[in-house]
Amino acid sequence: MDLSPGTENYIKESIESSLGLPVSVKSLRLKLLASEDSRNRLQDQVFVLEERLQDSNKRMEQCRAEANMNAQGVRRCVEEKEIYASKYGDLLTHCRKLEEECSLYEHDLERIMESCDELGKENEELQSRLQDASNLESLATKIETLNKDKEHLRTNLHTAEEEVKILFQENKMLDEENKRLLELLKTERQRQGSNSHKRSASAAAKGKRKSRPNDGSPFGLRIDFESSDSSRLPLSPIHQNLPESRMHKKVPSTQCSS
Repeated sequence: MDLSPGTENYIKESIESSLGLPVSVKSLRLKLLASEDSRNRLQDQVFVLEERLQDSNKRMEQCRAEANMNAQGVRRCVEEKEIYASKYGDLLTHCRKLEEECSLYEHDLERIMESCDELGKENEELQSRLQDASNLESLATKIETLNKDKEHLRTNLHTAEEEVKILFQENKMLDEENKRLLELLKTERQRQGSNSHKRSASAAAKGKRKSRPNDGSPFGLRIDFESSDSSRLPLSPIHQNLPESRMHKKVPSTQCSS
């Protein structure tokens, strides 16, 4: 097997050094250079390793600090979790109480709604009663007005009856007077017979002159009637014909008749 010249020299020098044979200065220098070179490389590696060690120490310190911070955070989280758990229990208890109160409020609300319905019905009944009462008041007012009109009608009827009696008596007297005048005229015509129209007219004028006194003539009665009628009292006014009654509703004729 072929070896490199450096390997052969190294093997040779190793055998010579092991046998105690003197080593050449050249080889020693080479070994010294190689050893210094290796020492320098090792020193560089040591520096690199020291830097790495420092970096690792720094990282370790940072990790320890972070671990401490994480541990503190975990402790805080645990404490907060315990606090939240206790608060959650309190909230559950309070929620149960609120649910019970809500159920009570719901029952109360149902009772209030029922009472509101009852009050609404009572209100409707009271409104209907008030409406009936107002209707009764208006009916009472109308009845009172009708009673007044009835009294006025009775008064007017009584007055009219008295006036009718007077007019009947006066008409009776006028009929008697007319009959008497007709009899006189008939007898006058029979007596004069075929007298001229002028004589009959003068006779009629004489007859009229004779009938002018107030004791027995129809003109006297007419004058007395007019004088008595002029002093007659007016009839009592009916409430429906008054101006202030026109603001109210018209009363049916059936109520007036009642």
